[in-house]
Amino acid sequence: MAPEEVFTRCVFAFIMIFAAFFSWGRWVTLVLGLLFLLSAFQGICVTCIIYKKYFQKENPSNNPS
Repeated sequence: MAPEEVFTRCVFAFIMIFAAFFSWGRWVTLVLGLLFLLSAFQGICVTCIIYKKYFQKENPSNNPS
C-alpha cells in the first residue's frame, strides 16, 4: 500500500474514532464517508496531495544539486 494511502486511511480513522465520543459524531462520519466516495468517483485524493506536499521525503537521486 502506498504511503499516501496509509496516511489517508489513518487520518479518516482518527477523525471517526474521535467523533464517536460526541453526539454529533455520526454527522462527521457521514460527511467523511461522502467525501471519501466522491473522491473515489472523481479520481482525486486531497489527502494524498497534502501528504505528497508536506510529509513525503524528497528522494536525493531526484535532486539536481
